[in-house]
Amino acid sequence: MADSGMHHHQLLLDALVQPEVLTRYSSQQWELLLRVARRARLLGYLAVVLERKGLLDSIPVRAANLLRSSLIQARKQQQSVSWELNRVRWALNEHKVPVIVLKGMAYLLQALPNAPGRLFADLDLLVTKEDLEQIEFSLLDKGWKHHALSDYDERYYREWSHEIPALIHPERGVEVDVHHTLTSPLGKLKLDPAPFREAAVRVEEGLYMLSPEDMVLHCAINLFQNNELADDLRHLLDFHEMVLFFSNQEPVFQQKLMERANQLGLGRPLFYGLYFSRLLLLSTVSDGLEQQLNQQPGWLVRQIMHFCVPLALLPLHPDQPSKMAACARMWLYWRSHWLRMPLYRLLPHLAYKFYRSIFPEKVAHSGQVR
Repeated sequence: MADSGMHHHQLLLDALVQPEVLTRYSSQQWELLLRVARRARLLGYLAVVLERKGLLDSIPVRAANLLRSSLIQARKQQQSVSWELNRVRWALNEHKVPVIVLKGMAYLLQALPNAPGRLFADLDLLVTKEDLEQIEFSLLDKGWKHHALSDYDERYYREWSHEIPALIHPERGVEVDVHHTLTSPLGKLKLDPAPFREAAVRVEEGLYMLSPEDMVLHCAINLFQNNELADDLRHLLDFHEMVLFFSNQEPVFQQKLMERANQLGLGRPLFYGLYFSRLLLLSTVSDGLEQQLNQQPGWLVRQIMHFCVPLALLPLHPDQPSKMAACARMWLYWRSHWLRMPLYRLLPHLAYKFYRSIFPEKVAHSGQVR
């Protein structure tokens, strides 16, 4: 990462790994860092780190003001999503269905170190497939609506996705994503959500979070199985922070994490999470830890991912386009779709997306927003 062409990457990584260096950044370095960190959605995170270390008053005033503003924005988003969870629970109160909170809101409920300053505008929930129709009907009945979707997209969500179309309340504007499993049902990784539900930790009546091991594994799945990795450094930071936090809380956590990954067949996404958090964020997790995993990528795949993933995860330079990064991101885009859909579904799906990008006005819609 020391290549001069990737200087903006090193500025950001140094700020995340050893924030004390920020007190020595020049005005030009701060200008570039702020632009890159904004693209990575990490301004609020940097504000929290500097605030904890008492360094916010040791950096340029303009930078400190911008970071404080970003922190206010993050807290406002978190407040909005917290209220949305309250309203969803009110809407579902009479049905008494258990709901598992995922991702950003779960990090906030768990008071994880990566939660303060984290931007998230959606509420992600996991429910059983059997409860899905009842939950959707209840939310629609209480005022939530779906975005208008094309007939194809409606079918995609209903038949091929791990979640229903997003629901949004017109008065509040927070999207609610209701999942019935954690990966695409058509994907190469066949994942049974039942063990995740069985191990979930109760927050209060009817409300749960994933267990610590499963929370880390879900982060790895979301990053290296469900997503295209472009500009996803903050999710790797989530993974990194959670592994360190839970390891400090419980000395045997890392061993339990390895065993859980092997039990659920999640060795490969966990391998990548550990590998890249060590490579980019200098994680102190033992070098040999992932050797315990049953499923590991082969040498060639590992070398390709070693080259491509940092170029995708780390934000692009705002003024200097990179052909290497563009190629890496394109390859990982194809990889993400290949993992989520079999070839006989993937080729028509990509053809449809291409057609829609060229002729958006010709796409048939399922009707009014509902």
